[in-house]
Amino acid sequence: MKRSLALDSGQVVCYEDIGDPNGRLPVLFFHGTPGSRLQLKLLPAALRDGLRWISFDRSGYGESDRQPELTMTEVAAMGEVLVNRLGLDAFHVLGFSGGGPYALACAYAMPERVRTVHLAGSPGPAELPGVWSAFRLQDHVLFTLARGAPWLLRALLRLRMAGVQRRPERFVAQFAAKMGAGDRSLLATPAVLAKLCDDLREALRQGTAGMADDFTVLNRPWPFRLEDVRVPVHIWQGARDHVNSPQVGLALAAHLPAAQFHLLEAGSHTLLLTHAEEIRAGLDQDVGPDRFAETR
Repeated sequence: MKRSLALDSGQVVCYEDIGDPNGRLPVLFFHGTPGSRLQLKLLPAALRDGLRWISFDRSGYGESDRQPELTMTEVAAMGEVLVNRLGLDAFHVLGFSGGGPYALACAYAMPERVRTVHLAGSPGPAELPGVWSAFRLQDHVLFTLARGAPWLLRALLRLRMAGVQRRPERFVAQFAAKMGAGDRSLLATPAVLAKLCDDLREALRQGTAGMADDFTVLNRPWPFRLEDVRVPVHIWQGARDHVNSPQVGLALAAHLPAAQFHLLEAGSHTLLLTHAEEIRAGLDQDVGPDRFAETR
């Protein structure tokens, strides 16, 4: 169900609250880049059923008011306002792709409330050698523009994403063309394609400003140290992920004190769709920090 939340600043945040309100601990989901709260509807039943899921449009995406210059921790603070409003004392967080860093920021900000973190194909801070060396050419371009010429990044994204809201299936097809046959087939499935297109349209409802802001935040120095995230973290990584490579996941795991790295040999950047059962099993473990550290 779509709802909205008014912040003290006057800005409005749009969020989705779906699933079983009486299930186990709820999950706060951070969508990818670009993306919106509608990514929740892409989650397979094997991952979604029996749990309550909450996700909000980050600044400038969907129906959330744009707030330029937000940091990761400020986005996490928006998440805290939301869970306070919903009366959630404890919950899991799951971040997909560009939502991963925000999930970690949430755990950093609320370690006593976030039970576990789950990262699915997440990027890492460029300052980590293992992350920097895994950058593709386009990642280096985004990094350089985000730090040195954000105005040019905004202009390039407007050009790159022109027409995507009207014909999102073309963007999906271009993305799928870089993947294996199985992923191409999956993304072309009518039900999956329709939900992907709905999410892209919603993400770009206000244009590409929110996407540009997101890339800028993700490519700046992170406002917290990975070593200070004490919450148990599951890193779900596809061995065939060409967006965020396994090297990035390993670099994250090496610096997070309570991390468990899961390499999914047949997985790619679509692992939330293809490996829903494994990720759900991780959510259902609901282990505490001490026991988790022992199994690392």
